[in-house]
Amino acid sequence: MLSDKQLIAKVRELSQIKPGKDWVVLTKKGILGEEPSFAFFPYFKPALAGFFAVFMIFGLLGFAKSSLPGDPLYIIRKVAHLGQAILTPEAEKSAYQLELANERLEDLANAPAKNLAPTINEFQANISQAAKELSKVDATTSSPTIIKKIVQEAKKIKENKQKAESLGVVIDGTEKLDSALEKIAGNLIGDLEGRTLTEEKEEILVKMKELFEQGKYSEVLELYLINQ
Repeated sequence: MLSDKQLIAKVRELSQIKPGKDWVVLTKKGILGEEPSFAFFPYFKPALAGFFAVFMIFGLLGFAKSSLPGDPLYIIRKVAHLGQAILTPEAEKSAYQLELANERLEDLANAPAKNLAPTINEFQANISQAAKELSKVDATTSSPTIIKKIVQEAKKIKENKQKAESLGVVIDGTEKLDSALEKIAGNLIGDLEGRTLTEEKEEILVKMKELFEQGKYSEVLELYLINQ
């Protein structure tokens, strides 16, 4: 059995021993429930935080994709749209705005009554911006791919608008789009009229003029593309 002097000496010896950092961390966690710091990887925790931040952002974007104007998460979806609009090449901006307008029309099919008004407002804003971008388009020098995309989105808008109106939703604002398409179609017809055309091309021009008079501007552009 150790004497008091010997016990005191042993305690002093033990007090000089410094426990390992990992042991302290794990013991602290066991007692206090605190999160351990990674002693061996001091860079790991910031990297983990960054990973979770990116994960949260993409997670929110995923949820925001199905959000509607008026929903709390819609602001994230709209910011994503604005970012994409900035990155979109100038020549493709009109088609992109038409694509967004189509998204809003498709949203109307799933929108509850409280979201109808803000969704229609967003559609009208996209159509106005699309018309503004279309006013810059010179169809005589534009890529056929760009014109084709404009035609596809414009025709899709007409179809989606009809579907929405069949559900009893009244939608205004497409007049600006019609006016912009009329200008583009008119410029194409004017360009063809100034050229020397084959008999076949003359017949196509006559058909384009007929469609133009009927207000079928997308069809004018489509006929022009088919015969290029």
